[in-house]
Amino acid sequence: MHARLAHWIAGIALAGGVASEGAWAQTTDDLFDASKLHEIRLSINSRDLTQLRAQYDQNTFYPADLVWRGIRVRNVGVRSRGFGSRNPVKLGLTIEMDRYTSGQQFLGLSSLVLDNLWQDPSMLRQFLAMGFLRRTGLAAPRESFTRVYINNTYQGLYAIVEDIDAAFVARWTGDAEGTLFEYHWRFPYSGEDLKELSAYAAIFEPRTHVRDPVTTLWGPIQDLFQSVNDPDDATWRSRVDRFLDLEQFVTQAAVENYVAENDGLLGYAGMDNFYLYRPSGDTRHRVFPRDKDNAFLQPDFAPFEGVDANHVMRRALAEPDLRALHASVLARCAEVDRNEQWLRAEVERAVAVIRAAAHADPLKPVGNDQFDAAADELRDFGRRCSEFVTQSMLRLFEPQVSSFRLPVDLTSSGRQSERGGNGELALAL
Repeated sequence: MHARLAHWIAGIALAGGVASEGAWAQTTDDLFDASKLHEIRLSINSRDLTQLRAQYDQNTFYPADLVWRGIRVRNVGVRSRGFGSRNPVKLGLTIEMDRYTSGQQFLGLSSLVLDNLWQDPSMLRQFLAMGFLRRTGLAAPRESFTRVYINNTYQGLYAIVEDIDAAFVARWTGDAEGTLFEYHWRFPYSGEDLKELSAYAAIFEPRTHVRDPVTTLWGPIQDLFQSVNDPDDATWRSRVDRFLDLEQFVTQAAVENYVAENDGLLGYAGMDNFYLYRPSGDTRHRVFPRDKDNAFLQPDFAPFEGVDANHVMRRALAEPDLRALHASVLARCAEVDRNEQWLRAEVERAVAVIRAAAHADPLKPVGNDQFDAAADELRDFGRRCSEFVTQSMLRLFEPQVSSFRLPVDLTSSGRQSERGGNGELALAL
């Protein structure tokens, strides 16, 4: 009876395009297990692969089969991805499981990113930055590392990156019905009022509810940035709070500054590399991070870098409690690296997993000596950054303030690890 049931279940899986060979217990936790080096094999028609490489700057999908740990997903959609990392040599790839087969999923995922790690000699920066964001309680994609083969030819070391989609949002917020926007950098934008709905539509691409009316999709975003640029300081906070979770925005911006990310919310060329999310039945947006391969730029990255240029952040830090929150988050980040040596430990673990595959990567744009040197530089980054940020904050706030106590939850899921006797989070400088 049990054998007949197993055979029947296997038949259903095959009919849906997903074949499994002893892999029923696998979950997304296994896929994003960064303690192991994974292997993903893609099979693509040779003519399609030639076309994919020739037109790498386009978002054209091609059919392929994907295999991971004995699970074969047939007829997935594969396209080139990336901005500065796009190239025809070592392809960055987005994989959509349901592109050609409606409803098809892989371990419950509808899509997946294979990051080619092209812009980072260490191949570790995004993995570490996203891990640090999660360590502070912020929502950030999970990642692991994999060897990628296309038509049985080794393409090199890649990162498996959780796509930011409705499933990701639901896992972090419990809300699967809201509207998710991917921000696209078109020009330096720092939160100015763009006046026209069409201007917001050009940079905020809906990933859900794509058929909603124009005013429904982008009207609340227009309201958000109109409120941000309202000159009345007395009503600014109450107006903006209706359209943006300011505490979450300030917290994420602070953590991004701590990891020396100069291409994020407070980027050198304006805002970049984020998603905007609006919960169902609400107008209050929040942000999610993406693409952090430019993080860890330098350990003496200024804690307030980019604040003055960003219309949201500049006005937010004029509010005493938000300024204190920003300082507290930076202090907590420094404390994590100082007390746990978090970054060094994560670098050591990751290098042990990926070094052989990285050295064997035939398509990476740097040599093995450069990879080793870049990884070595990151080992000591946490200590140096922690010292710099701590000293910077002391210079800014002493002798008036030596610690902050805030009734503010610094994690997106309600978890707090250190509380004072009155239930407030204590973050000592």
